[in-house]
Amino acid sequence: MEAQLGGSGSGPERDKSTAPPSSSPISVVSAFWKDFELEKEKSVLDEQGLRIAENQENSQKNRRKLAENTRDFRKASPEDKLSLFSSLLKGYQEEVDNLTKRAKFGENAFLNIYQKLYEAPDPYPALASIAEQDLKLSELESENRKMKVELEEFRTEATHLKNQQATIRRLEERNRQLEQQMEEKVKEIVEIKQRSLAEENQKTLEVLKE
Repeated sequence: MEAQLGGSGSGPERDKSTAPPSSSPISVVSAFWKDFELEKEKSVLDEQGLRIAENQENSQKNRRKLAENTRDFRKASPEDKLSLFSSLLKGYQEEVDNLTKRAKFGENAFLNIYQKLYEAPDPYPALASIAEQDLKLSELESENRKMKVELEEFRTEATHLKNQQATIRRLEERNRQLEQQMEEKVKEIVEIKQRSLAEENQKTLEVLKE
């Protein structure tokens, strides 16, 4: 026994190397239910359910009829019982056959859906994963909306600051122009005063010479 186990020790390694990559729970559940064709199975179950209900109704009718025939048989005279016995026995045999067919049909319907659902993967992990991802997506969308609002506020503030900076630059340029104009005016005034002073000095010298 140990030798057999030892000789097949490389089997799992080969299986591991050739095994297909593991799939996520969502893809496994999705692939199963895609192949399962739920709507088609529901249609089959509907037909089977209607047939089971019809069989139950027919069985109830047959049992009531058998009950009546049995009561008639019990009330009948010994001579009439001999003639009624064969038909009553046939009725019971038919009902047993019908019950057997009903049971077989119900068992086959159950086994059919059971065999198909037996390999069904548990949908809870996949649904839980989807719900978790949906929650994360909602949180990300909410955070994204907040970031968009903040970004718009930053853009508005940046535009306002740019406008202020542009105003400051214009004021600085105007101030520089005014300072330059003032310097030019001062120079002009100094030159005028210097010329006026020179003229007065010249006139004073001329008066003195006379």
